[in-house]
Amino acid sequence: MRKIKYLIFASVILGMAICCGSTCHAAEIPLVKIAKTNGLQMLSANSFGTKGIVFAFKDDSRIFTFKKILMPLGFPAIKRYGRYYVDSSDYKYHIQPLLPTTKHHRKKLKIIALDAGHGGEDNGAIAQWDKLQEKFLTMDVCLRLAKLLEKSGYKVVLTRSQDKKVPLPERTQTANRAKVDLFISIHFNSAPSASASGIETFILTPSTQASSYQISSRNAHENFVGNEFDSLNTVLGYCLQSSLTEKTLAIDRGVKHGTFVVLRDLKCPGILVECGFLSNREECKRIASSAYRDTLAQSIFDGIVKFDNLLSD
Repeated sequence: MRKIKYLIFASVILGMAICCGSTCHAAEIPLVKIAKTNGLQMLSANSFGTKGIVFAFKDDSRIFTFKKILMPLGFPAIKRYGRYYVDSSDYKYHIQPLLPTTKHHRKKLKIIALDAGHGGEDNGAIAQWDKLQEKFLTMDVCLRLAKLLEKSGYKVVLTRSQDKKVPLPERTQTANRAKVDLFISIHFNSAPSASASGIETFILTPSTQASSYQISSRNAHENFVGNEFDSLNTVLGYCLQSSLTEKTLAIDRGVKHGTFVVLRDLKCPGILVECGFLSNREECKRIASSAYRDTLAQSIFDGIVKFDNLLSD
């Protein structure tokens, strides 16, 4: 009896140790097990994969890299007794979708919604240097992208086609009514610090997880309609972020989580792309260039095609 009581007590203490701090990992999976189960190799204590396909993690970080692109985690990776562990929900939403053995059973893309951020009295970000307005830039990139998509046989739905303010829920409703297969919202960034630069993409925060700029905790938000596509959104995020940073040579600010209104009630995979900072003088100069906006449109197009190629009916 004493032995049983001791084991129970030890289990409680161990559970408290694991759950100490702001995060309680209900179910952790060692990286070693993930690698072995999926026919991959451990490359170091905190990374696994094969040549050219590497998953790398950091202790107590909610960011990992996949093929050198920054990707989000809902909960920090943990190092314990020389081994690294990740939360089971992170394996489900972020790691498994990117594994080379994972099959994405979903129909090929046919109809794509392009959402030009802001419009009308909502100017969005405005560059201090030349008063360049985000609302015109997002529309410009969307129209360039629409031409590329239509030329390749995709049907395009625009949530706005003129300088007009469209309520955020209405943008999602337009996409859902048209039964689109993919939703891309285009934006440009701004920050108090003029040194901030680079490209980042946002996917809807997965169920039970917190957004990138929130403290990590379980049941952080209600379950939205769009959470049905959490795994596909991770793949979409990687495809677009990798394509954009590769072709523009912009700083990779990573794929991140957010509960943006335009993403919450989507009935298809969707993403919000921040194509650079108008508050950064050098980046703003590039964005002001028609040739660079062509590059942005082409990069997003290439990312969409990359994503489409991973889908199998």
